[in-house]
Amino acid sequence: MRFRNFLFFVCFLFSSTLFSQVTSSYPVYLIGDSGEDTVSGKALLMLQDELIAHPNSAVVFLGDNVYPSGLSADAVSASHLKSQLNILNNYKGQVYFIPGNHDWDAQAAGGLKKINYQEKYINQYLHNHSELANRDAAVFLPSGGLPGPASVMLNDKLRLIIIDTQWFLHRYKKNKMGTVKNTKKIFFARLDSLLKVAQTNNEQVVIAGHHPVFTNGQHSKSRQPVRFLINNTPFCVFGFAGLFRLYSQDLAQPNYKKMRNKMITIFNHYNNIVYASGHDHNIQCLIRGRNRYVVSGSGSKLSKLRSNKKFDSLFQDDKSTGFVKVVFDSEGTHLTIVYRVGQEPKTIEGF
Repeated sequence: MRFRNFLFFVCFLFSSTLFSQVTSSYPVYLIGDSGEDTVSGKALLMLQDELIAHPNSAVVFLGDNVYPSGLSADAVSASHLKSQLNILNNYKGQVYFIPGNHDWDAQAAGGLKKINYQEKYINQYLHNHSELANRDAAVFLPSGGLPGPASVMLNDKLRLIIIDTQWFLHRYKKNKMGTVKNTKKIFFARLDSLLKVAQTNNEQVVIAGHHPVFTNGQHSKSRQPVRFLINNTPFCVFGFAGLFRLYSQDLAQPNYKKMRNKMITIFNHYNNIVYASGHDHNIQCLIRGRNRYVVSGSGSKLSKLRSNKKFDSLFQDDKSTGFVKVVFDSEGTHLTIVYRVGQEPKTIEGF
């Protein structure tokens, strides 16, 4: 009798361990450009249901958290941000907010001040009004108006690296480590170093930045004649009138292009990266080289995809607001599911 009970216990322990290994997973929710509405829209409410149902998870808000020009000390401006903060009241996982170009005062001169204010506001609000696993740590990253990269471990084999891509495109006052050139040098060296450590430790990596590296959205348009005139001829006077800011946000703009090319060069040394962004107000899932690229910028608004695709994608949608969930498992693989308002969740095969 004792032997039978012992045998039952051993079998139960083995099956439980095996089951836990098979089902060990960690969802990361990716949603960007959610700051259009002053109350939680349908995509945010759908995300709220998911977060409550899966507390052992993380969610990353991918920038443009406050339209049209970042967080100011007024109730209307704060309501855009609270439309996102309020869905987190009963969530027990991890939350991270990153800045976008609109959070930087829509690329205008007051950007640094507004970024610093939003960082303080979000960190204090979620510390006082949430049950988050990381409520006592920094929630808004990178901190201090610097480009990062900031690194946090979501679990023992999943690393989140957060970067502020608008820092590279911002023409006005911004915090630096010495000079702009030196800050960029430190940034890219640290980014590469973090990825080397992740590869050595057999970690999976999510890199979150507001601006896409690859996109078939409106920001992939060339607009080259106008851009050339503004950047390289006496017509640059119109750039100072605001067109510099307008055209700083496209893939082909010189500063964007330099940032993007340097990141791609680094990424191509590795094969364990999911790069997540917003900026274009749609959802795209692309594979380039050995890594995966997600655009999830339809948190509160939509913009059209280009009919002449610039990059091959496994999935793209510009008809419904929504978000992306990437589920990482203990075996080093992941599953990507797209959630869109009014539609059933869609698993993206091969991504």
